Amino acid sequence: MDHECLVGLYAVIQQELQSPDVNIAKVSIALGSVESPLTRKDPTKRCWPLDFLGEVRECLDLFRLFVAEVNRQLATNKLDTRGKVKLVADAVWSKLTGVFVNDVLHVQHVYVFTQHLKYGTKSSKRQLDCGGVVTTVLAACQMLALQHGHTDLAACRFQVSEDHCWLNCDPEAGREGTTEVTTDSGAKRALPVDAAAWQGWLYSGGHAPVCSNQMTITAMITSMNPSITARQNTGEDSEQVQRVQRNLLRMIHSDHPDLMYPAALGCLADLEEIQMQDAMEAAVEGGDKGKLEQHLQANEAQSLFKRAIQTSMQPGLGGHHQWYPYSYLFGHLLRRAEFLVKEAAQLLGQDVALQHADTAIQSAMLSIGSSGGAVVLQQYRFMSTDEQLYKDIEGVLEQSCDMFRWRHQQAKQPITQTDQLTSLLEFWDGICHLYTGKAKPSHWVGHLLKTVKLFTAEARIDAASAAQIRSAVMTKANPLWAELKAPMIKALFETADIADANGKSSKRQKRSSTYRLDG
Repeated sequence: MDHECLVGLYAVIQQELQSPDVNIAKVSIALGSVESPLTRKDPTKRCWPLDFLGEVRECLDLFRLFVAEVNRQLATNKLDTRGKVKLVADAVWSKLTGVFVNDVLHVQHVYVFTQHLKYGTKSSKRQLDCGGVVTTVLAACQMLALQHGHTDLAACRFQVSEDHCWLNCDPEAGREGTTEVTTDSGAKRALPVDAAAWQGWLYSGGHAPVCSNQMTITAMITSMNPSITARQNTGEDSEQVQRVQRNLLRMIHSDHPDLMYPAALGCLADLEEIQMQDAMEAAVEGGDKGKLEQHLQANEAQSLFKRAIQTSMQPGLGGHHQWYPYSYLFGHLLRRAEFLVKEAAQLLGQDVALQHADTAIQSAMLSIGSSGGAVVLQQYRFMSTDEQLYKDIEGVLEQSCDMFRWRHQQAKQPITQTDQLTSLLEFWDGICHLYTGKAKPSHWVGHLLKTVKLFTAEARIDAASAAQIRSAVMTKANPLWAELKAPMIKALFETADIADANGKSSKRQKRSSTYRLDG
């Protein structure tokens, strides 16, 4: 059954990649019909579709009926393009309950929407996430353009940042064509993105990829979610969905490399790392040193992360506006270092493993320094909508602190190396840019000070001198690192670096955190 299903799925994807008129609904339905049954929480109910092609046809017919009803509503209204998109979005929302969700798994495909159409009010949770709403509206607009004569809707495209997506209905893909359809407020639906939002990370500073219909296939595959349970570190993934997603992205990367945007390359890199990690662990368990060394040398995941960074530099993406390629590369390299030290040292030899680990750590820190992620942070000003960026930065900072604390414990004396501390100070400089005019999160300041304290005074002086610093507040802090005047440094960073009407600096309310760095 799985072979028949896979053959059918790959055939659908390959056919649509070659088609001048990609059937977005069909692709999304095909992907969802595989992902949904393979990720059920009850293991006894997980299965491949019993009749893959038959189910795709049935769901597509349901969607066509829905679009035909929307077309009848359009026939009674004279609307411009944005008005038509709003009517389509309203029709999609009328089939859902409540707001769109980001914490519910596997609700990003048109397949899920067709299940809502099929079962109607029998289901109390008729939900889609952000990607699900946008993909469904786009698929309906495309069908209206190709089958019902609304040719202006053919200009609608999928635009995706690192944490959001929306439609762009301008043939030139300009900002004036952006169209938000994920709001649950009908009055705000189908409005352009607010001008102020372009300063923030959520909208990639106005440099988010605008996908061709073929690239939208890549985006839909990238959105596949193998998670059965999503708990951090203890979650469970479907190996079958991972394999399907990896093979499809490999196929596109090989045959249509121009369709791979940074997030898609990062997704493929993650999947390659999972496969390679399994292979390395098997080599360690089998005592096969040669095979382990071979796997360590052939780091396809790292190559893909670097390719994602290179792709993010393309003119259409503005250069230095994609944060995840750097933070994902950082995480990958630290995981590799941890594996070398904790699992591979006995087979490789302690000295060799530590040497490889040190190289990985050095590369990880460079990836967030002044030639890496710090530059991306400088492009933005933190906004309330940038919650995911906040969480990711916090994760990078915490992992850096834990790594330096481990190195301090291993050395049993203050750290004397300066290059990695230089990168950490440059990363913090990027954070200061991001929080220009705002107090920096107090617990982040605490992490930074505890980490810098692990180094000798000479190392702190050299690192502060070598770091490429651009923010005003870090320039003020530069003379304070040698003697590590913590109260003065805390006052600098925890106070907003602007003055209020009375000429006094204002402080931001401390933000609570469940994370605590011991020591």
